[in-house]
Amino acid sequence: MAVQALAKALSDSDTENQEYTFIVRENMRGWLAPYVYGPCKLVEVSEPTHSAAKSVFHKVKAAFGKIAPLRIVWHKLHGKMAQIPVSDGYVESHQFDLVHFPTQNAFATELPSIYQPHDLQHLHCPQFFSKTDLVHRERLYRTFCYRASYICVQTEWTRQDVIENYHIPPDKVVVIPWGSVFEAYRSPSPEETRATIERYRLPTRFFFYPARTWPHKNHEIIFRALHILKNQNGIEPHVYFCGSSTEPRLVLDKLAQDLGISEQVHFLGFVTPEELQAIYRTATAMIFPSRFEGFGLPILEAFHARLPVLCSNATALPEVASDGALYFDPDSPDELSCLMKNILDKPELRQELISKGTLVLSRYSFKDMAANFQELYAMLSSSHL
Repeated sequence: MAVQALAKALSDSDTENQEYTFIVRENMRGWLAPYVYGPCKLVEVSEPTHSAAKSVFHKVKAAFGKIAPLRIVWHKLHGKMAQIPVSDGYVESHQFDLVHFPTQNAFATELPSIYQPHDLQHLHCPQFFSKTDLVHRERLYRTFCYRASYICVQTEWTRQDVIENYHIPPDKVVVIPWGSVFEAYRSPSPEETRATIERYRLPTRFFFYPARTWPHKNHEIIFRALHILKNQNGIEPHVYFCGSSTEPRLVLDKLAQDLGISEQVHFLGFVTPEELQAIYRTATAMIFPSRFEGFGLPILEAFHARLPVLCSNATALPEVASDGALYFDPDSPDELSCLMKNILDKPELRQELISKGTLVLSRYSFKDMAANFQELYAMLSSSHL
């Protein structure tokens, strides 16, 4: 989503001395093509040798993962594949001035590069990763940070984290925040909004949390807060989630059943950008209980949709939301349940948060982000001459 917004922001820019090429895998242009025009172009490339091998092993993993005794085989094979991806020569042969990796995926190249690690969660929350994934992440992230000409992060919190943990020179790590991705999307019409409400049977009042069910996303605290509200306050608000489910979803389903709140939680899976905006605009508030974030893009999406935010006070989140959100300890369902009750009971509090969130959002813009990147591109390309 953020890459789409970056593409649109650069496409809309009026620069005269820069051109941008977005490189995607073969047959993967559809998701990005509508946002690429003007000074930008989109190129499909076939899978390089190292990625093809990786793809094969992902298929092996899928097959082995269903057979318990063979899972150890996959981990051993994966360990041997934990190599640093190297450029297949495409970017070098086309004489690009630099390579910008806007996600945590990258490859080694002799060209100047900008690397964007979203966060270093694996160093702070190793319990959420397998030993294999820990080794894999650490080797890749550390290598790409060392090789990059510049490391771009979205918050000062993450900047300090990268500097301290990887001992990177401070002037090599720069903060360029994203904006709301809704800047890049078409707004849903009233008819589309009504259709979304009907399709997902959205009630008049409900909470929303857009996040995949990764452990650090901390869905569990919402379930426990619902249990408290139901048993201590006699209220039963509904919470809707979107994003694809991961293995911990099974644990969450069992927890909801044990707490007696199964009828109050709804997993919608993937939703379109138009549906996502409609849900944001219809909800009572967004809950963002994550234990670890390098930025927290859904906060800006909520502000854009004029939706109050109840937010974890962990890591970079207070820096992003500032005074536009109400905060709770991500380990305290009691604190969260109190905030949920307040937002339901006090319309004036909701309006106050909407006003504050709008002011905070004014500090973030994909147009400003694109200008900052363009300045960095110019500086890096001129130093490479």
